Amino acid sequence: MAAERNEHLVVIMLKPVPLGQEFEIWEPHITIVPWFPCDNEDGLDKVLATVASRHKTLSVKAGKVEEWGRKEKYPVQIIDSDWRLLSLHMDVFNSLEKNGFPIHQKDFMGEKYLPHIALRNRLQKGRELPQGKEIQIGKFTLVRQRRLKDSSRMIKSLVRDYELG
Repeated sequence: MAAERNEHLVVIMLKPVPLGQEFEIWEPHITIVPWFPCDNEDGLDKVLATVASRHKTLSVKAGKVEEWGRKEKYPVQIIDSDWRLLSLHMDVFNSLEKNGFPIHQKDFMGEKYLPHIALRNRLQKGRELPQGKEIQIGKFTLVRQRRLKDSSRMIKSLVRDYELG
């Protein structure tokens, strides 16, 4: 039997999903930081609450669609963001790393961070937003992921929303 993974990530959900509800297929979202382990839920909560308190509500715009991927190409919609979204990303990333929550995949963190919405993967095909559509961001969300035993299926659930400002 496969061991349950201890994985979390921080995202901005673009459609409401109730906290605690389990799902396999993502609703549209912008990833702030990818997967990281957590053995201290209270400590993680304090770190993320502190980060959220340092940032104000912001807005970004839906940008152009590009194809990403090495072997298979997947469409993503770039987010035309300003410094505030990049600042939020850097603050979450650095705060997690400094407090013992190391990010697994750092290839596109920091200066290489390019916020986007995945429009398709092996399980879904999403719809792009009209280019230039304004997206209001007032919170970010902690997500927990676990692998089903004897399966490659990953089940996610929203743990907590963190209101900005």
